Amino acid sequence: MKPDVFDIVIIGAGAAGLSAAKILSTAGRSICICEARDRIGGRIHTLKGGEFSGPVEAGAEFIHGDLPLTKALMKQAKVSYYAGKGQTWTVEKNELARGDLFDDNWDILLTKLRQLEHDITIGEFLKTFFNEPKYQSLVEGVTRFVQGYDAADVNKASALALREEWANENIQGYRPIGGYSLLVEHLWSEVNHLHGVLKLSTVINKIVWRNNYVEMYSDRNEKITARKVLVTVPVSVLKSGAIKFDPPLAQHQEALQQLEVGGVIKFLVEFKGPIWERRGPSKFNRMPALNFLFSDAFIPTWWSQRPAEIPLLTGWLAGPVVQNLPQDDNVLLSQAISSLAYVFGCETAALEKEIRAAKVFNWYVDPYAQGAYAYKTLATSTAVRVLTRPLDNTIYFAGEALYDGPEMGTVEAALASGNKAAEEIIREGFF
Repeated sequence: MKPDVFDIVIIGAGAAGLSAAKILSTAGRSICICEARDRIGGRIHTLKGGEFSGPVEAGAEFIHGDLPLTKALMKQAKVSYYAGKGQTWTVEKNELARGDLFDDNWDILLTKLRQLEHDITIGEFLKTFFNEPKYQSLVEGVTRFVQGYDAADVNKASALALREEWANENIQGYRPIGGYSLLVEHLWSEVNHLHGVLKLSTVINKIVWRNNYVEMYSDRNEKITARKVLVTVPVSVLKSGAIKFDPPLAQHQEALQQLEVGGVIKFLVEFKGPIWERRGPSKFNRMPALNFLFSDAFIPTWWSQRPAEIPLLTGWLAGPVVQNLPQDDNVLLSQAISSLAYVFGCETAALEKEIRAAKVFNWYVDPYAQGAYAYKTLATSTAVRVLTRPLDNTIYFAGEALYDGPEMGTVEAALASGNKAAEEIIREGFF
């Protein structure tokens, strides 16, 4: 039987909320998780069955580097993983080549970054040190990479944070076999076993609070009460004012405005077969062992599932450009197919005949995400310190954007932030 007053209500059933819920429920606290969506996972969303021939990732997909919390959770959930393997290809100005992601001057750029003593934006860094015509290709490549891979604005992203990321990260990454959703499903099964309560399709839009007592109201006028609340919704949603606090959190709201979240649109296109592997005469550019594909097409970045056999290409469009695009999925999908026709050197009609299934996931316009993941700016560390400081031991915040480290913007960061908040709640007690 659920209590009249929970010990903790957690808003958001993503990685941060579920990891916190596991720790808190294991410690004997009564837990209620309120999730706006009709599913758990948040920006982790594995599609299983349906039009695609295997599990595909609409959201988080890769594990970049040796991430201890993510790998420990995979071990607990008995989920194995595999590394991406294969060849990188590039298409620029209609020319196909086996490619390297980085310009020949990349090592010079890294050397200059290592010598940087005070943080500036990566855009200012490029203007300061690489303003000569001979570096034009490097500057364009770094700008595309920062906007495309990190979903960041070069005029806001921290140069020192990118230096740390580029020094440590495995860009190709690993994938959980069976999908990332298996990890959040495991976390929820643990919480459920300990009698945690989950309320799906429950949009919390108002929080009334005082010391050690909170009333939360949903869009259906349901009231849920608790001694404490842990808010794990994406910072873009919080910045938009979707949740009203009474009394207001003036300092927290100010800090939220200092955090930046990139926009991302993912395109999943499954073919009837791997047209890029075909031998002999073909209408399509051949790219044997295709792993990553970078181009100057409108949708510039694509990757296969190699070494998995599903003939799926995932497109990735990120950064400031997504803010001004049409929101119609059919229009976006048409742009994706045009981009693929360009990189494969074929007519759009010929390519369309090879497609088995296709779907668009626009995280920028998703009302419960309003973007993909956070990236570090010059103001991030100060803002995170404010937002991770509890209010009267009653209101707590967690999420991937509130982890001030090189893994910011990853599932690892969400797990770490959720764990830290849960441990702080237990340490500070309830009275």
